[in-house]
Amino acid sequence: MEEAALRFVRNLEGKKLRHLCCEADILDFDFAPLALHAMGCTRVIKNGDILVTTLDYQSWDLSESTHNDEWFNVKRLCSEIVGGTVVSAAVSPWHDLRLRLDNGVLIECLIANASPHYQEEREQWVLFVPTRDHSGTFLTAYNKSVDFSGGAM
Repeated sequence: MEEAALRFVRNLEGKKLRHLCCEADILDFDFAPLALHAMGCTRVIKNGDILVTTLDYQSWDLSESTHNDEWFNVKRLCSEIVGGTVVSAAVSPWHDLRLRLDNGVLIECLIANASPHYQEEREQWVLFVPTRDHSGTFLTAYNKSVDFSGGAM
């Protein structure tokens, strides 16, 4: 990953997690002025326990999409997760994103390169500066590549 993209990721350090929610098949993290949309394999860990993972999307009743462990656990554990400040932000050589917060929370956005259903390029996570006209800075990690566009912060 190019140095400018890594600097953009490090802009998360010192930012407070203000909000966490589920949006369709996405975990949405608000680190204003930055936002992180996690579409791939994502998990939130605290004290060695996986609190939330995007792999929990199997609907309990097979009719309502929000009836799953992910939505349930985000709602139930949100107060334990939200409020922490990012103390480290790192990207692995495989573009896995790891954020450590001062409240003991670890957020991992893991790239699913080896999964057969990811043969095509698929967005795994996006870090961006939200703007009304979508002209802000975007760092998009796909399963096989990374795209960095816009000006850095």
